[in-house]
Amino acid sequence: MTSSSPYVISGASGHIGGAIATSLLALHLPVRVIGRSPSLLAPLVAKGAEAAVGSLEDTAFLTRALAGARAAFVMIPPNLSTPDFAAYSARVSAAYVDALKTSPATHAVVLSSIGAHHATGLGPISLLHRHEARLAELARLHQLVLRPAYFMENHLQGIPLITGMGIYGSPAKPELSFAQIATSDIAAVAARRLAALDFSGRSVVELLGARDYTMLESTRILGTAIGRPQLPYVPFPYADARGAMISMGISASVADGFVEMYQGFNGGLAAATQPRSAATTTPTTLEQFATAVFAPACAAKGHARG
Repeated sequence: MTSSSPYVISGASGHIGGAIATSLLALHLPVRVIGRSPSLLAPLVAKGAEAAVGSLEDTAFLTRALAGARAAFVMIPPNLSTPDFAAYSARVSAAYVDALKTSPATHAVVLSSIGAHHATGLGPISLLHRHEARLAELARLHQLVLRPAYFMENHLQGIPLITGMGIYGSPAKPELSFAQIATSDIAAVAARRLAALDFSGRSVVELLGARDYTMLESTRILGTAIGRPQLPYVPFPYADARGAMISMGISASVADGFVEMYQGFNGGLAAATQPRSAATTTPTTLEQFATAVFAPACAAKGHARG
């Protein structure tokens, strides 16, 4: 490899991949970004990235995208409309493995999830368990597997419910306390480790955000940020949540996976296995996220505070 060997970033049109690519470009490192849409990759191309447009399910495309690579950020992007999420995940995972076998890339940061040590019981997270296992067979590839906690950005999906019905809710138990993390913090860790290439062999790091929160506490924090400190939290029955997801255009397969994931969360399967430390704790609090991201997102939808 030469100094021009690129860092190849999957999911570059999303929150995490895009922020990783931007950070590496700011360090004047060569970056190749993968995405399905030229228009969504255009802002990164304008900053100096090379675009690779295609599907991660296409082994031939992914092989070309990883040609000459120095390192890669590996993730399976969400596909909410796929009729069989397990099959979709397996196709992308297999394509990565085949492409990385022939790529000169020596290092990969792999995006997984907290709870991925469980082979079953957590829906899409359990599929990441299988993805990790496939990648682990690539013994020559140095891998840093990041298992972040529940994304704070998931709360953004509740904005229509908050503004339309004056409540916030999910299938998660109200008093269940679990780690939550801002995707910007995940991207910061991934970009720093990719730039340094300071890992060898295969290692797993859970990313646990600043601290744990219950959904009752989360609702109070989010509500306060938008001027609704008394915003109530309503735990939804699994069947109702599944029906709501399907009515939003999410496939039955994906909805079933999310329901299983929430069942696993409520059963404690997504609890952290690593202690909080400098390596597992990230800086952004939910209070900061609520002010900087959640409240502006509400305002952008044209809803006033109060």
